[in-house]
Amino acid sequence: MNSVNPLKQWRDLGGRVLHAVVEAPLQRLLGRQHHAQHQPGAGPGVLFIAPDAVATQLRLVRVDHEGVERIDQPSLAEVQAARERGGRLWLDVSGFADDRTLREIGELFQLHPLTLADLVNVDRQTKVDVLDDSSLIITQVLQLGAPEEDPGVVQLGLVMTGEVLLSFRERPGPLFDPVLERLKRPTSRLRSEELDYLAQALLDVAVDAAFPVVELLAERIDAIEDEIMAGHGHRLMMEIHRQRRALIALGRLLWRQRDLMARLLRDEQIFRRPTQIYLRDVYDRTIQLLDMVETTRELAASLVEIHLSTSANRSNQIMKTLTIMASIFIPLTFIAGVYGMNFDIMPELQWRYGYLLAIVLMLVVAVGLVAWFYRRGWLRSDDD
Repeated sequence: MNSVNPLKQWRDLGGRVLHAVVEAPLQRLLGRQHHAQHQPGAGPGVLFIAPDAVATQLRLVRVDHEGVERIDQPSLAEVQAARERGGRLWLDVSGFADDRTLREIGELFQLHPLTLADLVNVDRQTKVDVLDDSSLIITQVLQLGAPEEDPGVVQLGLVMTGEVLLSFRERPGPLFDPVLERLKRPTSRLRSEELDYLAQALLDVAVDAAFPVVELLAERIDAIEDEIMAGHGHRLMMEIHRQRRALIALGRLLWRQRDLMARLLRDEQIFRRPTQIYLRDVYDRTIQLLDMVETTRELAASLVEIHLSTSANRSNQIMKTLTIMASIFIPLTFIAGVYGMNFDIMPELQWRYGYLLAIVLMLVVAVGLVAWFYRRGWLRSDDD
C-alpha cells in the first residue's frame, strides 16, 4: 500500500505538468497539432498565422552607460524613440497573432520579408543565416510557464542587426526572466558586453529550460521502476510507452539544439571569439542533456524487460506452487482410488481399522512429501 501512494500522489500533482510539458510538445514535434501551413502558390515572405496564435506582446530593454531602461507593452513610437536615443536595444516579441504589428516591426528594423517570415511561420526547424548587416538564429525550446499557464515547446528566433537584438517567441512566458534579473544588477556583464553576449545569454536560458523536464521524466521512470518491482507493472505498460515516446521527442529536440550550437561555434561572423567561449559552455550542456535523455531512455526501454522478467518469475512461482500441490495430492488420490474400487474381495475391506489406516497412510505420505520438498529447497522463496 505504501509503495502505491507516492506514485499516485505524484500522478495527481504532476499529471497536468507531464501532459503540458511532455505530451503536448511531443504532439507538436511529431506534427500532430495544427499550425498554419504554407499555401501552395503563395509568394515568398507571406506570414501564415496559426488559428491558435497568442496575442502579440512587446517588451523593450535599452542598455547604455547610464543603466537599463525597461518598457513593457511599448508602442512602436516608443520603440523608435528608444532606438533614436542610442545604446543597445533588445525587443522581445511574444505571440504571433497580430500580423500587422509584426509587419510594422519588420519595417521599423528593416527586416527582409523572408527573415520576418522565418521568424513568424512555425515549421519546427533550426536555422542560422547571415545577411549583409544582420544575423538570424531560429530554434525550438522548452518553455515552462507559471502554474496557471501551459508549458510546451515554442519556436525562438533571434535577429541581431547593429545595436539591436530582436527575439521572437510563439507565446509569452518566464523563459527570459533570469536574463532580466541579471540585467538589474549594476555589475552584470550583460550591461558592459556587446550585443552578442546578450544573445548568448538568451540561448543559455533556452537550453537550461530543458533540465527540469528531463529530470522530471527521470524521476517518473524511477517511480515506474519501483512500481514494477513491487508487482504492479501490468498497470503501467501504457505509461512506459508514453514516457519512451516523450524521451524520443525530447532527444530529437535536443539534437537540433546541439547541431545549432555546433553551427554557431563554427561561424565566427555571428559571435565574437570572447563570446564563443561562453557559447561553448552552452554546447556542453546540450551534450549533457542528450546524455541524460539517452540514459533515461535506455532505462525506460529496460522497464519492459524488467516487467516481462518479473512477470515470468511470478508465473514460475505460481507454477511451482501448483506443481508441489499436485505432487502431494497425486499419491493421495492414488491411495483413495485404490481403496475406492468396488471389488467384493479386497484386503482390509472388512477390516475394522481399514479406514483409519488409509487416513494415516495419506497423512504420512503427505507429510513425507512436504518434508522432502523442504529439504530440497522447493518450498523456500528466492528471498529466503
